[in-house]
Amino acid sequence: MAKKSNNPTNALINRNFIIRVLEFPKENHVKNTKLTSANKLSNYLDDEEIKIKLFNKILDGGKDKYTFLIRSRLKIDFQSK
Repeated sequence: MAKKSNNPTNALINRNFIIRVLEFPKENHVKNTKLTSANKLSNYLDDEEIKIKLFNKILDGGKDKYTFLIRSRLKIDFQSK
């Protein structure tokens, strides 16, 4: 059974969105797509403020899908469930 989140924002994001991360590596040119959780998204981002800014944008907006490009090395898709 999954552990309950102590962060209500992460729980809300995980409940309503599927998060897909696409990394663009410099060396081998093989794209690497992974599904992740709101909490583990910090592993891909350098700054916690960027994560908070993304979460605020998708929670305040009314769209079904959001795509963000981070420093031309990372593409993050938020797809509503």
